[in-house]
Amino acid sequence: MTPAALARLVFPAFRFGESSLDEALRLVELGVGGFCFYGGSAEEVVEASRLLKAASRTPLLIAADYENGAGQAVRGATELPSNMAIGASGSEALARRKGEITALEAAALGVDWVFAPVVDLASRPGNPIVNVRAYGADPALTARLAEAYISGLNSQGALSCLKHFPGHGRAAADSHLSLPELDGNAADLEADLKPFAALARRADAVMAGHLLAPALDGTAPASLSKAALTGALRGRLGFHGLIVTDALNMKAVPAGGEAGVRAFLAGADALLYPEDPYALHAALARAANDGLVRATDVALAVSRQEALARKLSPFRAAPRPAGVLRCAEHLAFSAEAAPACLAWALPGREVSFRPGDIVGYLEPLTAAGNWRGEAFVSELTRLGARVEPYQPGCGMRLAAAVFPLPRAGSGSVNLSPEQKAALEAAVKGAGPSALVSFGSPFVFGLENSPTAGLCAFCALEDFQRAAARALMGQLKPGGVMPAAAGAAEERK
Repeated sequence: MTPAALARLVFPAFRFGESSLDEALRLVELGVGGFCFYGGSAEEVVEASRLLKAASRTPLLIAADYENGAGQAVRGATELPSNMAIGASGSEALARRKGEITALEAAALGVDWVFAPVVDLASRPGNPIVNVRAYGADPALTARLAEAYISGLNSQGALSCLKHFPGHGRAAADSHLSLPELDGNAADLEADLKPFAALARRADAVMAGHLLAPALDGTAPASLSKAALTGALRGRLGFHGLIVTDALNMKAVPAGGEAGVRAFLAGADALLYPEDPYALHAALARAANDGLVRATDVALAVSRQEALARKLSPFRAAPRPAGVLRCAEHLAFSAEAAPACLAWALPGREVSFRPGDIVGYLEPLTAAGNWRGEAFVSELTRLGARVEPYQPGCGMRLAAAVFPLPRAGSGSVNLSPEQKAALEAAVKGAGPSALVSFGSPFVFGLENSPTAGLCAFCALEDFQRAAARALMGQLKPGGVMPAAAGAAEERK
């Protein structure tokens, strides 16, 4: 077994603005299977992909976390609505189109493999990392929309990846910071596994989460567990594609090369984002010398990578699409999708403001100069509302906006106690009031409840403008809440 064969298992990170291209080229010379790109401008991503692929003796796979389109990470590309926004619409057409746009722009950037869709369930309001990354709480909805999204990706030459097996939605912790333990019963695990089971023969890859699932393995996280990866995912669910680990630099797994070796022995084919790729390669070589890592298993893992590369071959041979990044058609998608995605969050309770109304605008604990809802405020004003910073205690109409979105490593999502207290006080002293969430659906369980709640599930400017039109009675939200609106306290 050659060092290059072992290197094919390793997929380092390349962070634009931090990583060295010369160092990445040395890793290509070592023989790594690919890279995961983070950030960058469109020009930087295109050039890095071109240089790395040209230098590689094997069909290098370039991956990226473009869950909400390439513009989520790349300057000069199009950002798209969150999964939960699509989930609220229930529309397979929107899910597929999101996949198509993502794939077209990824291909233009030289990115082959999109680490999406997320098929975790939004089943725990206090989960600090999933939230609007999920389609919703229903496994059937999740599987249906994820399949449409995968269809869109594949139709335009991008590979898919389900994540995070066996399901991150019930976790109370962020695996970037610590090892979450899934504390549900067997029925909860079965619900979490349903999307993976439904799509096992459809997805190109599955990402193994750093999650301790006692129903599968009481001692090792799924990413390092043979019972989870070889037994459950491959054996029981019948998945025959490529298994990639979640990032190995995360705090949920041991540092150094140990976690990568354990993941490979458990059944993983691609070892993502080790802190030190050379240390992982050396650990694999030692394990091979000790007889733990077998040449036949390495060859099988490499064959799965090569199968994905062959699937890409017709698209790689065709001319790369030009002019698709932030093209008018792609930019129009969010505006076209927004009416179907917005959802009233409090059943039977709607509100509308009229031209000429004085509307007090509030972002809890945020000064007017730092408002994130500028597009929302601007559209309210354009439609005739007289928008002013909210003044408590005078009974003015209230439009409050919050932007609770998942952020890796933050350890929290939804609202802080201080933000909740500010909202409670504002609602208590207001006239007709609306709370708009440009993110999490789990923010509406206030003791002093607003007249109405509206959820947009993302903060894109087109969604902000659509929310303003909904509050002014100019647009009828077509979405249905795909997860129960309410407070983010733990539910037993």
